[in-house]
Amino acid sequence: MEEGIEVLQKCFSGERFNYQGKRYQFEDVIIKPGYVQEGGPPLWIAAMSEAGAMRAAKYNANFLPQGLKANSYDPWIDKLQSTGRNPADYRVGIIRSILVTEDRDRDWQAVRAAERYRMALYQRFFEESGEGLGEKGEPVPQTWIVGNVDDCVTELLEFINNFGITDIVSMAVPPGMRAEQMGDSLEMLFTQVVPRLKAELAKAG
Repeated sequence: MEEGIEVLQKCFSGERFNYQGKRYQFEDVIIKPGYVQEGGPPLWIAAMSEAGAMRAAKYNANFLPQGLKANSYDPWIDKLQSTGRNPADYRVGIIRSILVTEDRDRDWQAVRAAERYRMALYQRFFEESGEGLGEKGEPVPQTWIVGNVDDCVTELLEFINNFGITDIVSMAVPPGMRAEQMGDSLEMLFTQVVPRLKAELAKAG
């Protein structure tokens, strides 16, 4: 993982480079035609553990915390601050899907069934790996936000302010559902919720 990150960072520099690691060895490499963004694409590192959080801090990457807040988000914040860096200078993304609806009782049922199916699969993965089970504590919030436009704007504002996040990763269509079942929600999300959210954040400075 760490060698892969180091190779990517060298690629993103736009400079010719060599790399000699345990798993990767490269000689005289340069990426062409280059990158649209200066410094290359943003590098994101996800973590559910303190080791992953330390990796994100070590490589000065944007961060996508998951799992328990005390195991991922908090150690990342502490490490940046203890090394003189400001967490506000980084992009922080959290996975939270959003259902914008005027009829929660009608529209949430299909989404809830899809989510129960997905989480049953994850539960099996956790049991087989021996990871992700048994620890108690405050999780990084990843539950669905469900409600009308006003509800979603209010909850998203609170969420963003509490976690200082810059990016939300949202599932467009849950597994097992058809795209048209989420069409109205996605339209309201991007034509009403997002513009209002941006306006409220800009007002707050």
